[in-house]
Amino acid sequence: MTEPQHTSPEPKRRAGRPKDMAKRDAMMDAAACLFFRYGLEGVTMEAVAREAGVSKVTVYGHFVTKEALFGSVIRRETETIRRGLDKLPDTHEGVRQSLIDVGMSLVHFLLEPHVLAVERVMNTQGEQHPELLQAFFEAGPWATKQWLQERLEGLAQTGHLTLGVPTLAANHLCSMWQGMLVTEVRMGVRHLPSDEELHHQVSSAVDVFLAAYGNT
Repeated sequence: MTEPQHTSPEPKRRAGRPKDMAKRDAMMDAAACLFFRYGLEGVTMEAVAREAGVSKVTVYGHFVTKEALFGSVIRRETETIRRGLDKLPDTHEGVRQSLIDVGMSLVHFLLEPHVLAVERVMNTQGEQHPELLQAFFEAGPWATKQWLQERLEGLAQTGHLTLGVPTLAANHLCSMWQGMLVTEVRMGVRHLPSDEELHHQVSSAVDVFLAAYGNT
């Protein structure tokens, strides 16, 4: 009599394995590098695949279109900008030095390569992708202004400043901190400033701001 054969049960198939996040990050890193160098129109999905070391099928498995990939890159970079604001110093004793410290940190941050790269791309692609331009401004310039306005309002509440219109005061200080210096770097007509040049720009702006808004 032949004994019955016992076979082990067939392993169950996994329902929907999560996509390989390491590969996804590599593709987004590659895409960011290419988009920031050549713009949206100058990049193909094949080029992203080559740069990331994956197949074109893999790229399309994560991102259905080039525009979807571009949107993911911009959203990731704007989130980086948002997190960068959290690293700026809070105000402390000594209003003038406090504002200089904040200004130095803010302008250093605005001149970081990834921030400049996102701005350059959005300058050329914002009209075609208004929703991404909106996301960029909400994470970057508008969040910066709101952050600064709240710090200035705190100084006003302690009697150090008389602001009048807080939004206007924040605009004045942020604009003076950057001046033509940041604009020239963004446009590529000057190199990154030295710390000495940056300190002169920022401290001069603070002195003008305190002459207008400070309570001496």
